[in-house]
Amino acid sequence: MKSMKTSKITTGILVGILIVFLVVIVGFPLAWMALSSLKPGVELFTIPPKIMPQNWSLEWYIQAFSNPNVIRYFLNSLLIASVVMVVDMLLGTLTAYSLTRFRYKGRKLILICVLAAYCVPPIMLMLPLYKIVNAFGMPESHIGVIIAHLTVTLPFSVWLLVSFFKKLPKEINEAAVMDGANEMQVFLKVELPLCVSGVLSTGIMAFIMSWNEFLLSSVLISKESMKTLTVGLANYISSTHIDWGIIMALGTITTIPVIILFALVQKYFVEGMTAGAVKG
Repeated sequence: MKSMKTSKITTGILVGILIVFLVVIVGFPLAWMALSSLKPGVELFTIPPKIMPQNWSLEWYIQAFSNPNVIRYFLNSLLIASVVMVVDMLLGTLTAYSLTRFRYKGRKLILICVLAAYCVPPIMLMLPLYKIVNAFGMPESHIGVIIAHLTVTLPFSVWLLVSFFKKLPKEINEAAVMDGANEMQVFLKVELPLCVSGVLSTGIMAFIMSWNEFLLSSVLISKESMKTLTVGLANYISSTHIDWGIIMALGTITTIPVIILFALVQKYFVEGMTAGAVKG
């Protein structure tokens, strides 16, 4: 008994150390970025570097927002990522429900195609998407960027949601049907409430993927007022000069919506990720 208790305590300590180590690895760069955005220019490149600012300053934020396009970048990213999130949640849920609850010819082929689409690197889609968007007369438009982001995020959303619906026992459906519910009622009143954590988790992941996407957005949009925040950040990097202070400030601002979103739906996100990791 003592050896078992000792083993459990040792395991708990090792797990705790591992968690702290991972939190430091992930959190330290973010903390450094946020603190660097509050340092005056003379402190950014001091040797040896200091973590905490000696003289707190908002000069980089003032310089960043002196450019009127920065607010447009932010709003453009927010619009595109929000639309992608909603569409992913809607289409992904309906598609995953269909693939797991109905039996029809070609269902397995669709699942394979979804997985294959998710495995394709976005850079391979760059040229085809550019030609398709131009062919439909949508160059320099947010609709074109949304379509491009959906090609990357929707297969991932469908594949993730399939695992949630598979986990639900089919006996729930059968019981609801025996009680007189039709297929739509089963989906809306039985299946969907049970998978709400998975749907929200998928929506968050789609939002983050769209919010952070750079490659496709930079190719499909060159008009300054239409750029997303990640693409707009590239304006401060040239072959001769890099505005590190402004980049740190805008990088900090870029993380704020994601942090707020996580804070609002953290409970559902954790439940969704945990449930999705268990094969039913």
